[in-house]
Amino acid sequence: MQDIHLTLNDPQLEQSLLRLATQQQQNLPEFVLSILSRYVTETEQAETLSIQKLDPFQHSQAPTEKFQTPENSADLVFADIDDSLNFARQLRQQAWQRHE
Repeated sequence: MQDIHLTLNDPQLEQSLLRLATQQQQNLPEFVLSILSRYVTETEQAETLSIQKLDPFQHSQAPTEKFQTPENSADLVFADIDDSLNFARQLRQQAWQRHE
């Protein structure tokens, strides 16, 4: 067991820690130890966290419904847009104007 002594040279840090310790209904040394414990636990978990990479060919499905094109070309969404770059620019301008 180690005995650790801390000197807080930053009054703003000290006040923040005291305020947070009071909110947690702990005294300052207990609160600092709980913060250190939580930090070490989360750091160790992040190092040991291992996520298996799945093979997309084994975990995917082919579409079951057949794709159907609309019989009428007027039913195609955005079929009337000839210049997609200009259309996107106009949409962005309209969006920014709404938020101003």
